[in-house]
Amino acid sequence: MRGGYSRAYDLLFNQIFQNVAAGFPFAINYRLPNSRNAFATIQGIRSGLITPVPTVAAQVRSTVADDFRAPAAEQFSLQFQRELANDWAVTLGWIATKGTGLFQSVDGNPTLPFNNSNGTLRVDGSRGVVRLRCNCASSIYHSLQSSLEKRFSAGFSMAAHYTWSAFIDDASDIFNASSDGDVAVSQDSFNRHADRGRSTYDRPHRLALNGVLDVPLMRMMRNKQAVLAHAFGGWQISGFLSLQSGAPFSPLNGSDPGFRLTGISLQVGNAIRPNLNTSLDLSRMSLEEILLAGGSHLFSQVTQQSPIGNAGRSILRADGINRVDLGLNKNLKFGETNRLQFRAEFYNLFNSRDFGIPEAVISNPGFGLQWNTDGSNRRIVLGLRYTF
Repeated sequence: MRGGYSRAYDLLFNQIFQNVAAGFPFAINYRLPNSRNAFATIQGIRSGLITPVPTVAAQVRSTVADDFRAPAAEQFSLQFQRELANDWAVTLGWIATKGTGLFQSVDGNPTLPFNNSNGTLRVDGSRGVVRLRCNCASSIYHSLQSSLEKRFSAGFSMAAHYTWSAFIDDASDIFNASSDGDVAVSQDSFNRHADRGRSTYDRPHRLALNGVLDVPLMRMMRNKQAVLAHAFGGWQISGFLSLQSGAPFSPLNGSDPGFRLTGISLQVGNAIRPNLNTSLDLSRMSLEEILLAGGSHLFSQVTQQSPIGNAGRSILRADGINRVDLGLNKNLKFGETNRLQFRAEFYNLFNSRDFGIPEAVISNPGFGLQWNTDGSNRRIVLGLRYTF
């Protein structure tokens, strides 16, 4: 039996501060007059004769919270390991991680929730759009992890690992965690906790199986002649099987009729989600099942009177991983120090189609069509190596 606890801190990476330095008040956006004198204005700015006077309320800025700090992660583990036979061992354990003060991007000066005059009225009318980085998010991860392993002996080794887990958070990244279906900001700036759901990195099931086998052809032959030994000896096969759940993503409305994310959506994307038109548990259905049940018709777009959708964050799940990789080695020895190795590697041996996150906007004709994404392909690599 073994167990442990650790507390670690993440880094404050440079891109956060580069975003701050690239915006107001360190840099300003100045709109030139739409006239034939615009070039003369540019020359005047370059020569220092004209100083642009920015409208503060129109400036977009990125900043960090006053208490911005390194986020913390606490990890807990408890595992049991048992020897089954010579060279065989089984492991069963619980691994958990709690994230506190995680990075999140929020609308630092949101529009008023009601009567915002088409997005022109904000909480602080003296300032414009503020993309605020803060330690506002938290996460929790629990997993049951099991392993069966065999040490290399008699020309064979293998390992099988299975993980059953749940990963929940308020926000998965300070930037958009995926190009579709996961926008960094909350759809409701006044109720960010309503975005708590499955993390973009949640994978409930994962099975990984690998093995190495020295092909025992020569050991089975009685007459170990030199020619046959070179032809049939020295072969080794290795393989890797990966089965994994797909990535969660959110259905998106595609528009913001209530002007709740005016300005900030240009910085991070439109996070408004639609309303559900069904009692079906979409989180337990595959995309094929959802499309057969009605697809985008299972949702309805929000309105200006009711601008926040009731569809949860990360309630849909993309296609998972189903892949087999195979390696084939042949070793030839010449004398004491010379060796020639031939290697053939087959990645995605059966050319299975593992699709990514599809179009998430319900008004888009491609909504949920995972077959429009790159499903990967088979790749074969051949190599020849001479060692002396």
